Amino acid sequence: MEEGGGVTDFWEARAGLILHLRQLGITDGDILRAFEIVPHEVFVPADYAEYAYRESSLPIECGQSITAPTILATMIAVLAPQGASKVLEVGTGSGYSAALLSRMARRVFTVERHRALASAAQIRWRQIGFTNIVGLNDDGLGGLSQQAPFDRIFLTGSVPEIPEDVIAQLADGGVAVVPVGAPSDRQSIVRVERVDDSFLESEHGLVRLSPLIPGRARNL
Repeated sequence: MEEGGGVTDFWEARAGLILHLRQLGITDGDILRAFEIVPHEVFVPADYAEYAYRESSLPIECGQSITAPTILATMIAVLAPQGASKVLEVGTGSGYSAALLSRMARRVFTVERHRALASAAQIRWRQIGFTNIVGLNDDGLGGLSQQAPFDRIFLTGSVPEIPEDVIAQLADGGVAVVPVGAPSDRQSIVRVERVDDSFLESEHGLVRLSPLIPGRARNL
């Protein structure tokens, strides 16, 4: 990546992102380290690489887009995947969020509805040498029962209500983060924690994300 000054500029841009995240109150060392290690520019189409660290959503294949890094960091901070053994992500998109999660968790399973996106993400993970991510081409709104239970579950797009079939795949003590609300409005970032057979919900701010709809994929 020599355009726009080369690799050095990407390192500087990444450092600027880390500073911005700190200013937003995200100070956990593991989360900041993940954003420092994972090269966002690899997950952005070449024509948009120079914008990889700007506070904006960028287009990717299949008419989808990548969520701005600060929004993603906010949601990951609520998820708290540090040290988790097994994470399920619904909505692979570019593969960037799975790559971030893989720096904090032992293994990440990520499900993407669009075959082209799932395949492209696999190539990017191999390119940067991340080997603890399992990418699948399927409808993630049914979860991934063959690998359940999960310590963490992360939905990268919005849903009108919490998907019970997915949340049921949480391990005891596990946490899910789900953007809940109408696609035409801002959604609540809902944290769901499983305690025995109970599910405790709390809200952690608002976000605006495209919907996760069966038969379609979306962000990240």
